[in-house]
Amino acid sequence: MDPVTISIAMGIATKSFEAIKAGFSAARDIEQMSGDIGRWMGAVSDIDNAEKQAKNPPLFGKLFKAGSIEEAALAAYAAKKKLEEQRYELKMFLNLTHGPGAYEELLAMEGQIRKERQRTIYAQQKLRRQVGEGIAWLIVSSIVGGLALLVASVWSKKASAYEYKPKQYTKQQLKNQGKADKVKYTTCRLKKRIMSKTGQMACIYIGNNQTYEMMIESFCPKQYKCVYNPWQKEPNIDDVINSLNNAVKNK
Repeated sequence: MDPVTISIAMGIATKSFEAIKAGFSAARDIEQMSGDIGRWMGAVSDIDNAEKQAKNPPLFGKLFKAGSIEEAALAAYAAKKKLEEQRYELKMFLNLTHGPGAYEELLAMEGQIRKERQRTIYAQQKLRRQVGEGIAWLIVSSIVGGLALLVASVWSKKASAYEYKPKQYTKQQLKNQGKADKVKYTTCRLKKRIMSKTGQMACIYIGNNQTYEMMIESFCPKQYKCVYNPWQKEPNIDDVINSLNNAVKNK
């Protein structure tokens, strides 16, 4: 219940109380004033219910309507103070005109009115409030979810548009990081050699796993450290010698 509704309820209570006072002054019976008394009690019940709602607001109200809840709580508190004064005056009127038992009957009547309003009016208000809060939470969730999807979509597009370019390293840096293929060596031993007419020798070397190397030198060592290159075909040394000899003829 908002402050405006509380103010309206307080206006009904005050108007009804003035009518009750006028009725007592005119020596009217309680039965004749039952309508005004009922309206006064209904307004009192409404304000009490508003105070209970303000003291125990739902989560949505705490988050988004804290200011309105505080205003309603203050309005309900001020209204209850005025109603306490009216109740005291009403009690005095009844005690003086109808005796102490009349006020007890009035309290019983008020209790019945409160139960009836709780069963009908307040229950319907609670249901409407719960439905409204459910719809409000659904809207908030939809907005938050939509924003999250939008952010995710934008981020995904940026991520897909970004092209990763790895840093260029020198060969030595790659070797130091263990990312470059390291050259392996093996011992190559002299397998055969043939002297050409120019005095140069074609030398065939073989290492582990058919690693072959050929050199054209004036002197061929018996072995040396060659690059490990396994499973190679043996070079044709005769073709090389013929090429060297033909080169001499053509000069």
